[in-house]
Amino acid sequence: MKKKILISTGGSGGHVVPGTIFYEHLKNEFDLFMTSDSRGIRFLDKKKYNIRVLNISKIPKNIFLLPFQMLSIFFSVLESLFFLKKNKIEILISTGGYMSVPLCVASKILNIKLFLFEPNMVLGRSNKFFINHCEKIFCYSDKIKNYPSKLRNKISIIPMLLRKEFYNVGVNDNIDQNINLLIIGGSQGAKLFDTIIKNSIINLSKKYNLNVYQQTNHKNFNNLQNFYKENKINCELFDFDQKISSFMNKSNICLTRAGASTLAE
Repeated sequence: MKKKILISTGGSGGHVVPGTIFYEHLKNEFDLFMTSDSRGIRFLDKKKYNIRVLNISKIPKNIFLLPFQMLSIFFSVLESLFFLKKNKIEILISTGGYMSVPLCVASKILNIKLFLFEPNMVLGRSNKFFINHCEKIFCYSDKIKNYPSKLRNKISIIPMLLRKEFYNVGVNDNIDQNINLLIIGGSQGAKLFDTIIKNSIINLSKKYNLNVYQQTNHKNFNNLQNFYKENKINCELFDFDQKISSFMNKSNICLTRAGASTLAE
């Protein structure tokens, strides 16, 4: 009988993408489940993954709202306990984010093995909170900042996680002499790329033949499209869930503020 594993992801692409990669690598040998919140679910194919939506609100800055948040987390822990027990989960893999906290707490209560994932060079807050209770933490380096030195033995260094499509991307020898600029804002978008750099792009377009491929939040599509149209700049806008490998394949310069997963790609 296959062991049952739950992969917990957060609401950003930086949490969801590694979760899907773990899922793809493990699906043939284990019985898998995946959780995300209403933000992260838009990056996931519901037909492809065994998904459960679990929404946790951020801890508010207003201290008067803190009791309501604590009450919400308490009920989320109860919901997590019920889910883990009902589905007989034996292993929890958390890719981080505050929404994974109730599941990690519930795994500790039920004595379920916990594995963490930290792709960044600074230990995340939720991972720092549970580092004492995990079996292993998967990292790209053993020089993580804010990591407790006495727990170095828990670090398991792994190769950078890539989606399968990137193993099939070849070198494009047909890129012409234009500047084919790829702008990556990450799953949450980046105001920097939608506002401040506009003047730089206009200046570039006056000096060179410029093609722009820009990843942005879907809320900014119309504004950016109008900007490029008004300035007669060739552009193609896309969202985080589109295949970024195809845009990388036809670009020769990249500008990004992306997280570890996109940087690995």
